Amino acid sequence: MKKPIFLILIGIGVLLLVGGIVFVVPWFSNMMEEMEEIHAQQAQHRRALEASAREPLTAEQETLLSELLETANETDASESPSNLEGILSSEPYLTYLKMHEGNDYTDFSAYVDAMPTENMKTVARSRIEVMLGSDKSDEEFQVWLNYYFIVREWGTTVQDPLDNMKELNKLQQAHLIEPLMANDSELSGLSSQIMQIGMSSIFMTEDNNVFQEVWREGLETHGEQAGMLRCAIAAPGEFALMRSFFADMTAFQEWIVTRPEPEQQESEQ
Repeated sequence: MKKPIFLILIGIGVLLLVGGIVFVVPWFSNMMEEMEEIHAQQAQHRRALEASAREPLTAEQETLLSELLETANETDASESPSNLEGILSSEPYLTYLKMHEGNDYTDFSAYVDAMPTENMKTVARSRIEVMLGSDKSDEEFQVWLNYYFIVREWGTTVQDPLDNMKELNKLQQAHLIEPLMANDSELSGLSSQIMQIGMSSIFMTEDNNVFQEVWREGLETHGEQAGMLRCAIAAPGEFALMRSFFADMTAFQEWIVTRPEPEQQESEQ
């Protein structure tokens, strides 16, 4: 988890960013209380998300894994990432997706192209509510939801968001602050969201980190092909969402197996 001083700087940075348009700034003590509350909520969310991501496959999922590995053997599919989508386009996995999503997909690529699906939007909204509370309007939630997926994708392109605050501030301004202002021309309530904007942007990218770490361990334990298939079975929506952020499966797998720099690993512990 990031050090509190960094979180304070994030909040201050966003305050400076929108200082020219926000007329009511929360008292410092209130901001600190809100910051601690969001930090605690995110810590709880991260623990729950990691525990969920680490759950072993059920008996039914293990059966599906065996079927997919058998499909790979029958088709002489190599363990190259470029062939993985063909395996995930087989009937057993598409049937599995229909059970989870309630929709038919012609192949795995169609599922990736559909991201974020309604199921993933529901999941994302529940995560946002953990961070920000559920007392926002549907219009506000829609803005935050759109921003969530934009930041999740952006987070895969940087080693540490704190080292790229200029880029992040631009995303905040274009995809969060301006849309929130458009929905509320009088800015009522926006000042109270300043700290949320600064802190939650960093926390959103940590959802990537949770799955990247768990998936990387899976590949190291089970091998690349079986490991990737396990990831796709254990969290089909999250797997397809993350895949949609990359040009192809090869780039996606390379991201999974890339270890963060030691300094970043220490800061997240």
